[in-house]
Amino acid sequence: MLNAIDSPTTATRMCIDFGTALSKVSVCIDPYLPLPVGVRPLAIGAVAGAEHPLLTPSVMFVEGGRLFFGPQALELASKGVEEERDALLSFKIVLGAEDIDRALLQRLPGTIDPTGTLRERDALVLYLAYLDQLILEALHRSETMPPGVAQAPRRFTSPVWRQGSAVEHAMRIVFNEAAAVSAKLGRLFLAPEGISLAQCKNALDYAITSPIDARLETGIFEPHAAAAAALAYSVTPVRFVLVFDMGAGTTDLAAFDFNETADPPSLTEIREARWCSALAGDEVDRVLINMLLARRGAAPGSVEEGRFLRAARLGARDMKRELFESGRCHLKEGWRTTGVRREELFEDPGFRGFTRALGDAIGASLAAVAHRARPAGADIIDVVLAGGGSALPFLPDLVRASAPPNLGAIQLRIEPLSPTSELYAGIDDYFSDVFPQIAMSIGGALVEMLSPE
Repeated sequence: MLNAIDSPTTATRMCIDFGTALSKVSVCIDPYLPLPVGVRPLAIGAVAGAEHPLLTPSVMFVEGGRLFFGPQALELASKGVEEERDALLSFKIVLGAEDIDRALLQRLPGTIDPTGTLRERDALVLYLAYLDQLILEALHRSETMPPGVAQAPRRFTSPVWRQGSAVEHAMRIVFNEAAAVSAKLGRLFLAPEGISLAQCKNALDYAITSPIDARLETGIFEPHAAAAAALAYSVTPVRFVLVFDMGAGTTDLAAFDFNETADPPSLTEIREARWCSALAGDEVDRVLINMLLARRGAAPGSVEEGRFLRAARLGARDMKRELFESGRCHLKEGWRTTGVRREELFEDPGFRGFTRALGDAIGASLAAVAHRARPAGADIIDVVLAGGGSALPFLPDLVRASAPPNLGAIQLRIEPLSPTSELYAGIDDYFSDVFPQIAMSIGGALVEMLSPE
């Protein structure tokens, strides 16, 4: 076990990644310390009772006038398939809205909130308050964290971050309200019997008039966080890095010029290479679900179709993993089992259109990086596969097939941001099994702000 550090430094930062599927939190106590000592993920999953101690599902479920979060919410949602009830499975999609203020004011669907009173904003505030309680409890249980880390400035990862944008303003307000709700309701968020919806509404009203400074420092563009993690843990870092970050809700491409002569080393974004789209892991899930639904043959709009779709959405990520690991996946709903083979997915028109659009974006981004790299005499461009989609086996071949002609003699080094790659052999054993999932929160805690162009 690592020795505890006496106290946090002024450089200590905490980064929250409330991902579309899983939430994670990491702390950088000091970027000048050796990585195994200076950077630590928090065991919020252990506090939540999740499968992995460092990860917790990003889920909320309303049941019997009470709110449930994380693993409990996921379990209740599985039981609610027959009752035409849905869980809120993502809190991050709202960050990609063109008008975030309007998106936050939208009511949750009645299948999620039968009371019809909760807005997207309320759900996000409550979930961040829940995460705050997980963080505080994880810090309390930790033997390696110095006292005072809970007061460190906080960051969050975002797929479409623009400094000074409406997202920054809106999220600062949301975080401050979440801090007030967390302070008011405290450990009620961790109760196994859930938390009263009436108490939550009262706390939400209170937080609007009495917010608390959540010490939110900034949002971090997700590929920037991934690039920082890749460069920090890479055995042989190179100057030009293109990050292909496929999450559940969004896919981001961004490239960086790494200046290791600066103190501390800096990353300057090659903005011409930036690309963001909703063509992500959830789109693969959608194609897979549509294939299963077509084989199921349920009448459109029928109760049977509704049950099948709810079961498929809850199980989509497990089915996708099964499909690529074994070559076939199944969904059992009621007395029937429906299956799809991997080869059938690859031939599906929806999937082919998905990969074609991704390939066009990859080619355009690589062309922009090559335009910078060739005059600099670079001979390698790192393509870092990050996010939950980094394990999809077709991505490396898709990147190679999308390479533009202006690469010349420049080689592409395509590797997942994972200890399975020899490039990242120095990753701490404590979190090596989930490094692809927590890399964003780690990089977000490590990274310096973007250097000006």
